[in-house]
Amino acid sequence: MPKLMVLSDSHRASEKIARAAEIYKQGGFDAAVHLGDVFPDARKFAALTGCTPLCVRGNCDGPFADAPDERIETLDGAKLLLAHGDRYGVKSSLTRLSYRAEELGCLLALFGHTHRAFCGYVGAVLLVNPGALRDGNYAEIALEAGKIVPRLLCLEH
Repeated sequence: MPKLMVLSDSHRASEKIARAAEIYKQGGFDAAVHLGDVFPDARKFAALTGCTPLCVRGNCDGPFADAPDERIETLDGAKLLLAHGDRYGVKSSLTRLSYRAEELGCLLALFGHTHRAFCGYVGAVLLVNPGALRDGNYAEIALEAGKIVPRLLCLEH
């Protein structure tokens, strides 16, 4: 059962990054994702955990962040779209992001940008926003018996 830690919008909150790293090391995670804002935080997480997160660039990361705007990954056979969300207008609608994921054959789209945790289906695509790590929010994605099982979590619980 693969398990993924999903982080976004850390905005240089060093203590939150350190706490997320502790949870990662103790939680039996197989991989981590950072969905942008701010890219150097992903490097700090990697230094603390030994796990280099799969990253995408956020709107606050600038053109020199060493990460793509979106990426496709596979978790135990399930295709995932990773995107910050700003390029898909996620503050006003999730439709464009859902369409993009569907176009790419993804069952799941992970995004950030809004700083608000969200988990739900738009069409046939499961969309998950972990909320802002800066505010103590993250998500866990597990595959159990071939099903995607998302959990929205707080660092303090």
